Amino acid sequence: MMIDASLGRAGCGGFPPCGQGAAGMPFPGFPGGRPEPAPVPCQTPPPPAADALSIQLSTTQTGIAAGAVLPLGASVRQIGCALRYDTANHAVTVTEPGVYVFRWQVLVQSADAAADVVISLQSLDGTAVLASSGAIAVPADGGVLIAGSAVAQLRPGTSWALVNNSGTAISLPAAGTAPAAFVGAETVYRLAE
Repeated sequence: MMIDASLGRAGCGGFPPCGQGAAGMPFPGFPGGRPEPAPVPCQTPPPPAADALSIQLSTTQTGIAAGAVLPLGASVRQIGCALRYDTANHAVTVTEPGVYVFRWQVLVQSADAAADVVISLQSLDGTAVLASSGAIAVPADGGVLIAGSAVAQLRPGTSWALVNNSGTAISLPAAGTAPAAFVGAETVYRLAE
């Protein structure tokens, strides 16, 4: 800073004091005479369209044998073409390569209250298991909500289903039975590349 004796005031290299305009007034919006950086607008690109399936069941299913596929599929919603749900075998088929996320919630009852219930997400041919979830000592009344998830890189043409791997028969009670308002639901989507 230097002092301009002819003007009798301090200045910045012959200019008005720092942070002041020619009339000696502070610049608007610049506290203390220092400019604040302007906010940068958010320019996040829109996400690509997702490929997804939502599968729900709201009716009672009884006597699902050990090793049997859970018969979800009363209500199926589909977005995109990378996934297909086959209502005949209750399996999700991958039609395009990619990383897929599976999530499921199933309300389960067991006639053998001491039995451990295990629900697995496995290949329809039974050669691969992506994940399993379960509960200990599932009662025959009310039911227990079992939830699970899996993330996997999958190739086209593979089919995946929720299977009763409990070693005993299970039932899916009627919708509205505590603690859930539905019998079962599965959501599958492909992660954006």
